[in-house]
Order: sequence, then structure tokens, then C-alpha cells
Amino acid sequence: MAPRARNRSRSDSVAAVARPWTDQEVRRPLVTVAALTLALLLGGLGIGGFFLFRPDQEPEAAARIAIDSFVQRLIVGNYGGAYDQLCSDTRQRLDREQFAADIGGRPAVRSYQIDKIEKSGRTFSISVTLADPSGASEAHVYRVVEDRGSWRICGDPIPA
Repeated sequence: MAPRARNRSRSDSVAAVARPWTDQEVRRPLVTVAALTLALLLGGLGIGGFFLFRPDQEPEAAARIAIDSFVQRLIVGNYGGAYDQLCSDTRQRLDREQFAADIGGRPAVRSYQIDKIEKSGRTFSISVTLADPSGASEAHVYRVVEDRGSWRICGDPIPA
């Protein structure tokens, strides 16, 4: 004889649905989700930080920005702003008026291209090709150093 199926009463099904969750049933998924979220967050921060703040890359990028800013100021004729980007040693041997007169006496810079960046210790030598409005171009090597808390142009800022 086959066992009879038990008839469920309405109160049995309601009791099964209305049973409250235990603390363990609530905590386990929440702890798992929190742990996975934390692991992904820390992993993302670690990987992002590695690529964003690579110690060898940061000074080179700052030196490139210094050259870009310096030459852009020459292009727009902001010689005072370009002078402000010179290192202390260069500013001691070249005053603002002399710098502006020397730059103003040369053909204007219309465009430029950074050709090469070389690093030697905490100094960068950046080869730049400067083009004037007639299309003539000349190469110049700028030395960029960290001075007074930022990267500045040092040496001879005016192509010969």
C-alpha cells in the first residue's frame, strides 16, 4: 500500500512563510557581499594607484608639462610668464628685462614638437624643435630641474 500524501493545512504553509530569518541567515550573505566589495575596492585602488603614481613616470610627466607651459607662453608672447618658469640659477644670471629683450629679438615661435626626453638623476634634457611663422625650425635642448617646489627650465632658455 502506498503511503498517503499528507494534506497540508493552510496554517502549515503560512507558518513556513512567516518564519523569521535567523541572524546567521541574514549575516552570511551580507558579510560575503561586504568582503567581496572590499576586496574589489582595495584591488582597484592598488592597481589604479600603481599606474597613476608610478615613481619613475611622475617626474617625467611634470618635466614635460613644464616644457609645454614654457613654450606655450613663448608662443602667445607671455615672456614674463615664461621667465617665471626659469630656475633660480638662470634667473640670477638673466634678469626679466634681458630675457624679454632677447626673446623679443628672435623670430616668434609658432609651434613646437618635443622630440626626446632624457633623464639623468633628477634632471631632464628635453629636445624640442621650435618652428617660426615662416616655417623655419630649429632644435634646442632644454634642461628641466626641480627648483622651488616645481619643475623649471634651467640653463640656456633661448636658442642660439
